[in-house]
Amino acid sequence: MLPYKVVIVAGEESGDRHAAEMVLELKSKSQSIDFSGIGGRHMQEAGVELIADLTRFSATGASEILRCLSVIYRAFKLIKAYLIAQKPDLLILVDYPEFNLRLAKFAKKQNIRVLYYISPQIWAWKAGRIKTIKRCVDHMAVILPFEKTLYQNAGVPVTFVGHPLVKDILVCANSDGTRLALKLPLNRRVIAMLPGSRRNEVERHMPVLVECAKRLLAQHSDLHFVIPIAGTLSTDLISSYLKAVNLPITLIKGHAVEVAACSDLVIVASGTASLECALLEKPMCIIYKVSPLTYFLGAMLIKVQYFGLCNLLKNSMIVPELLQYDCNAHELTKLVNHLLLDPNTSTLMKKNLHDLKQSLSTEYADSTIGELVMAVCMSEKTH
Repeated sequence: MLPYKVVIVAGEESGDRHAAEMVLELKSKSQSIDFSGIGGRHMQEAGVELIADLTRFSATGASEILRCLSVIYRAFKLIKAYLIAQKPDLLILVDYPEFNLRLAKFAKKQNIRVLYYISPQIWAWKAGRIKTIKRCVDHMAVILPFEKTLYQNAGVPVTFVGHPLVKDILVCANSDGTRLALKLPLNRRVIAMLPGSRRNEVERHMPVLVECAKRLLAQHSDLHFVIPIAGTLSTDLISSYLKAVNLPITLIKGHAVEVAACSDLVIVASGTASLECALLEKPMCIIYKVSPLTYFLGAMLIKVQYFGLCNLLKNSMIVPELLQYDCNAHELTKLVNHLLLDPNTSTLMKKNLHDLKQSLSTEYADSTIGELVMAVCMSEKTH
């Protein structure tokens, strides 16, 4: 019997990691699947034959995207030609909606079966994309429980497979051991500050975080601060905000999850890191600040009540958010003080975060992503 041919397309670092985990799960179930596609080093290490790597060119701002357009265009042409030549049994698209929804349209014309893993955030903006998904995607594998209902109501075949971060995030059982390994003090309350992984996020958040730290130290002498620096940033950039102040603060390159896990409290910029901290069940608050123009445009386009994903999932403000004009040293200091001084607030937050983590686990999912792909493969063979 010929091997089942699966092409996977992941255009960003996070999608590359999640796709690699999926491939390893599938390989543990079957050796009769050939994997190829677009991804990065994680997929390659998992045994996927790469025809292009877009993860090195992931962009966020408009100017960055313009610089990467030629690379993205070439990759799109390459994958289209590859699909025509290989005629795979299944195309798995992982997140990366601007690229992957266009590819889904092309695959539909080629009669290639499409499974989409990690849904575009149609519940936040561009809700009209669900029409394209209904036309061009055979099955959605979603990682957020409420997305299942959304697609079911639209008549799109869908399976909730659990959030891939849940199994990667383990509550820290040995906080002292982690602190020793990271050279953090055992006799102080540690506050982790995660300003973001992009330069523009750092530029907007670091002045607020530094001023907040100064104010907190004036009220609590037993505090120590730590900033895990994202791999996308230089240590010098973060250090530049600390030269004029004398703060008990440790800078650590990477290790964000470990840092948050052994801290007493976390201040985190909204994004994947905020969900990771939530899954660690840490007392925390979410901050985010953008340019006035971006905020104005976002207010018109983004249709959600909350900004932090943990709050969106619970449809409740279980973790406080300080956004835009509220993201200032005065408000942040007041909020962190409340968390430090009121154990009942922290206890309730941790309970809500524990419930959230349970709801996202595969224990409450319809199946794992690997089980779903195997089921799709088997159904294809029987037709």
